[in-house]
Amino acid sequence: MYSAYLDRFTDNHQALILVESLQKEFHVQTSSLPTGSNEGSWLLVEIQGDAVTSLQLDEKKTQDMKRDTQNRLERLKSKKLSRFKRG
Repeated sequence: MYSAYLDRFTDNHQALILVESLQKEFHVQTSSLPTGSNEGSWLLVEIQGDAVTSLQLDEKKTQDMKRDTQNRLERLKSKKLSRFKRG
């Protein structure tokens, strides 16, 4: 199984899934996505040839990545502003 990122929904009821380890993207029907899948979700996928044959929602990785992103945003917001005045 490969870890994959649900990047976005496209026209014609399809979703774009990115598999970084293979450096490939796949279009799948939105009806084949696991319940609870949204843009930004992480999935576990099986691939045979050039087709995705199985999809599972990776809830743990999705939550971990959301938490990591939130922590990074909070750190950026807490940094002091520039000491240089703009004018």
